[in-house]
Amino acid sequence: MNRVKIPHYNTTEQISSKADVKQIADTMRDVALEESKKPYVQEIARRLSINKNEPYHSAFRLCNFAYNNATFEPDADGVQVIKTPAALLRTTKGNCVDYTVLMCSIAKAADVPAIIKVVAIGDSENFGHVYPVINGLPCDVVPYQRQDGTEHLYRTGKEVVYPTEEKYNKFFLTEV
Repeated sequence: MNRVKIPHYNTTEQISSKADVKQIADTMRDVALEESKKPYVQEIARRLSINKNEPYHSAFRLCNFAYNNATFEPDADGVQVIKTPAALLRTTKGNCVDYTVLMCSIAKAADVPAIIKVVAIGDSENFGHVYPVINGLPCDVVPYQRQDGTEHLYRTGKEVVYPTEEKYNKFFLTEV
């Protein structure tokens, strides 16, 4: 984001490979809440005009901000890294966990309700995906992206994404 100074501090939180999905979601919530208090995140929220009185506008702006400022890159096998918004915006690479922390941090900086939704994909019993629900609207930008880490090769800079959600049979929510 132009003119917002993105700090170098507090870049990532590594979670034990033995952590369960609830521990990961709780850590994501804690990181999002802590980062939402930082001036750079509050400035991004202000510049994006995020507010709870315009839920669709805010969700749309957050989805496009996340999509246009980072491309999908999975974590290494056996490791769960949770990037702060600063780390994601500096590296411009992240995954569903990182996008969720970014969007929840910005939403909370603007006092907009945010929920972390953890889902099992398809018929799986294992939770394997996460995205934010901002002011009641799902903000999953991952379905718009290639999952092999090559997204940056295909972007034109003119794509627009919308708040979206697949139907998932199994999920749980963590309020931010």
